Amino acid sequence: MAIFLIMLPTLPIRADFNHIFIPDLLLIMTFTWVMQRPDVIGPITITIVFLFADFILQRPPGLWAVIVLLAATFLGMRSARFKEVFFIYEWATVSVIIVFCYLTQYILMRLTFLAIYDLKLLTITALTTIFFYPVFTWVFRPMLKKQGLHIKKKLATEVSE
Repeated sequence: MAIFLIMLPTLPIRADFNHIFIPDLLLIMTFTWVMQRPDVIGPITITIVFLFADFILQRPPGLWAVIVLLAATFLGMRSARFKEVFFIYEWATVSVIIVFCYLTQYILMRLTFLAIYDLKLLTITALTTIFFYPVFTWVFRPMLKKQGLHIKKKLATEVSE
């Protein structure tokens, strides 16, 4: 899925709609998986996928990968807290982290004198990414549900018998 999401923006498809309002689907997918099942997606996988995306999309190599890795690690450590609370708290936390990621990228690119992205474009991308987070959570939640501890024990006793 990651390769498809990375290669999609590189296709030479010209449509009449504006491509500005497309969210960062790979970032949403990563944060959704990290919040639902932090044990499924590891830091090495996140680093490899986003480093590959940096090279393919011609971004500064490693900058976005490190930012997303740190953010995903932060969210993964706090994911257990959001299992018993309303979804709005999880969404608010992820929204703050998404804004922090884009703001950090913008500031670091400005400080290192790299060609910076337009701040309006980054703001629109961050907002659309935030608005699409609940959709991805809804789509991936059934796939990423953990089995309860009592179900695992029941399966273990059935196998041992």
